[in-house]
Amino acid sequence: MCDAGRARGVKLHLDGARLWHATAATGIPESEYARHFDTVSVCFSKGLGAPVGSALAGSREFIARARRFKQQIGGGFRQAGIIAAGALYALQNNRARLIEDHEHARLLAEGIASLPGIEIDVNTVETNIVRFAVTSLPAGEFVERLYEKGLYVLPSGTDGVRAIPYLNITKAQVQEAIGIIASVAEAYAGKAGATTGQVTRGGAGY
Repeated sequence: MCDAGRARGVKLHLDGARLWHATAATGIPESEYARHFDTVSVCFSKGLGAPVGSALAGSREFIARARRFKQQIGGGFRQAGIIAAGALYALQNNRARLIEDHEHARLLAEGIASLPGIEIDVNTVETNIVRFAVTSLPAGEFVERLYEKGLYVLPSGTDGVRAIPYLNITKAQVQEAIGIIASVAEAYAGKAGATTGQVTRGGAGY
């Protein structure tokens, strides 16, 4: 794909919001993923757990131009050091533990796979993103029922749900989440067909 883009003069950007997760899951270095692209962005505030922050990498010329545009649209931040410190700590201390989030995601997926009204292919859970379909209720309503019990996940389309274990989520909390999902799924068992449209497994992966 990259070769096809370059042959047509297209600049290539890697949205690396989950680049750290990809490396943790596959063992392929971030540099190997990134070498095919002209620019790469990374995020420190998702799995790595920094309070806020992303970074953009590219050639010196590109970064100089990017800085100029950032300033033009009000992106300057004089006190950025405290944000950089959080990102640095996350890089130095939290990369190795990302695999723990992946294990928690797999545990969650396996724990809900046999529940009534839940459709999920456990083999698609490769990092810390768990996507499943709900056949008993519209996804938004299902998520609301979970919210009422203290579990926060996101609807994805009309019948898809996305759950993401992350830093500070323990194995015990994942098991608690499985119990909450089970209580809602079982309460509405037998109402399959209440949703409309195809099963949705798309949506943003952030």
